[in-house]
Amino acid sequence: MSKTLKVLSFLAVSTFLFGYVFNILFSKTCVDARLGFNNISLVEIADHSSSEMPTPWYQLFIFGQQFITYQDDTFVLLDKHNDNLILAKNSELLTTTLLSPTALVSFCMLIFTLIYLFRAERKKYRHSIALNLVRTDLTKLLESLDIKTQILQHGGLLAQISHAVHVIADNVDRIKLQTDSNLYQDKLTQLIDRHAYLEHLDIQLTEAEKKHQHCGLLFIDLDGFKQVNDSFGHSFGDEILIQVANRLSSIVKQYDIQDIHPIHGLEQNLSRLGGDEFSIFIPKIEDASFCTRVSQTILNEIERDFVLGNKIVKIGASIGIAIYPESASHPHALLQMADVAMYRAKTDGRGIFKVYSPEMGSKIRRYHYLLEELRLAIASQNFHLSFQPIVHVEDCAIDYFEALIRWHHPIEGLIPPAEFIPIAEESNLILELGDWILLESCRQMSAWHNAGMKKVKISVNVSGIQLKHRPIAKWVEQTLEKTGLPASSLMLEITESTLITASEEIIEQLEACRRAGVTIAIDDFGTGFSSLSTLADLPIDVIKIDKLFITQASQNQKYHKILNSISELGNQLGLKIVAEGVEQAEQFELVKSMGIRCVQGYLVSRPETSHNVGTKVLKGNVNHIASTGTSIWLPDSK
Repeated sequence: MSKTLKVLSFLAVSTFLFGYVFNILFSKTCVDARLGFNNISLVEIADHSSSEMPTPWYQLFIFGQQFITYQDDTFVLLDKHNDNLILAKNSELLTTTLLSPTALVSFCMLIFTLIYLFRAERKKYRHSIALNLVRTDLTKLLESLDIKTQILQHGGLLAQISHAVHVIADNVDRIKLQTDSNLYQDKLTQLIDRHAYLEHLDIQLTEAEKKHQHCGLLFIDLDGFKQVNDSFGHSFGDEILIQVANRLSSIVKQYDIQDIHPIHGLEQNLSRLGGDEFSIFIPKIEDASFCTRVSQTILNEIERDFVLGNKIVKIGASIGIAIYPESASHPHALLQMADVAMYRAKTDGRGIFKVYSPEMGSKIRRYHYLLEELRLAIASQNFHLSFQPIVHVEDCAIDYFEALIRWHHPIEGLIPPAEFIPIAEESNLILELGDWILLESCRQMSAWHNAGMKKVKISVNVSGIQLKHRPIAKWVEQTLEKTGLPASSLMLEITESTLITASEEIIEQLEACRRAGVTIAIDDFGTGFSSLSTLADLPIDVIKIDKLFITQASQNQKYHKILNSISELGNQLGLKIVAEGVEQAEQFELVKSMGIRCVQGYLVSRPETSHNVGTKVLKGNVNHIASTGTSIWLPDSK
């Protein structure tokens, strides 16, 4: 509204000025005409020969003049002489006035003034739009920076913009602190992250080198954390991590190894590296025993119960310790060496700490070397299967074959499964490798089944990783369909520790396999934390007794009684009992006397290639196979 009034006022003033100037010039022209100073012709008429005309519209600009109509034309009265009137044509007066230099200059000045004022107003308008945009952007910036301020209600745009800039300037320190925290802080635990931690280590190790100090670094990895996530969900897992961070913070304070950043106030000697991995840096130590004391305190703290709502959760930790400069002299290398020591702590039993030594480095290099070679071997399917027969003690009739994977490395030769299978499980390569093992085992057994061995099964080992990541029932069904092998000819072997801790979903999957006709065996029975009360509820058909009991039974009376009890338990539950690791005739007779009906071991046969199995079983034995659905595997005579 104010802008409209401004425009109307400007037009009114311009019109008035224009009229005022034009009136003066017109009056001057009339005077000059009466005095004969210009070429305007004059007319002298009697007073009664003319008549006044109504006021024309331009009388607004030419006031003080009298207009007269004479002979249908408009004249301006210039003077009276006796009874006569001296007139001049209005059109000539107007033309002369408008074409006079003064009028032209005045008109041009008015036009230029109007143009200048228009452009100035337009520039001011654009400037106002730009200031409004700046004000809008500053308002959005204040909102994004979470700055609460009262909007300035007076002083115009510039004052509002100035006020917003001053508010932001007053909050610069807070914003910088918040930005640093966001950049360097782990969002969940509020500890510094890996990148900030490594930067801090770089500074600290440089100072330690100058002062010839020894430093320690602890690499902490939680044991059993994955099971918490799997059992209770990630929200429970996040709460565990927060509580672990709080407990570690208390330990850092307890041992007075704090280092608070002067700006953002974060503890720099404690970091969450990622996942369930944490690290503590000890800036000055006299010997490694200080690091071990801190580590033991950490283990004790983490082993305390974690209370989550109405649930109590127990986890542990494995800790690797690296000493500067003995273990390494650079941040990344020191962290890596502590990681190697932590890995050694896990492989040696978990819930302990280990100090890095060069020997660990060679083991971890071996681990990573085999990991890469294993990936290549899986991609090129550079494996083969061996088959070990399990026979009945009465007549050595073949009950089933256990499929065992073998890896013949092109440079190192035969690498034992005990070395590469754990690596495959830790890296989840066991999933792809296990797919190949099941498919090849079923394909081979399908060929033997079609050759007449219809009562013989093929046994395939399945790891806990496969049970968690594979829909077992569907996985087995699809493999059987591909190979044409009946479900009754397949057995899945699962270790005791895996079965005891299996989830209800996994148990249901195994039950579905049993309903389809697949046999389920519990392997290495007696080596895990067996629970006889739950044994009857597990979906199993076969118990394979670990070779430890077979070896000790003939020498230790307690093992003899345990072995006998397992045999009786299996018979009462209607389970088939298989004795593993039978290598001597005395062991064979012992298990036979206890009522154990199937044996496996080097006494009967070592694992054989599919070619050797075919040669020994099928050659010259076709009639017996056709009538019995199996064959005889006599122990080696040598």
